[in-house]
Amino acid sequence: MPPLKTFKGTDKTGNLQKALDLAIKAAQDSAPGADRQVVWTLKEASGRHGGIAGFRETTVTIRARVS
Repeated sequence: MPPLKTFKGTDKTGNLQKALDLAIKAAQDSAPGADRQVVWTLKEASGRHGGIAGFRETTVTIRARVS
């Protein structure tokens, strides 16, 4: 069984789904081959909003096995 690894995705518009999709894509891209499967668990969702710079970031961290 492949080891668990941590992957992150950050969306600069504050969209949680996009951040999750980026984290899952990072997991998929970490393994070779065309038929990869990612089994993941959401570990953390965090963000930053507002301020003078107008931040709207959302970051998602997953733990995943890629096979």
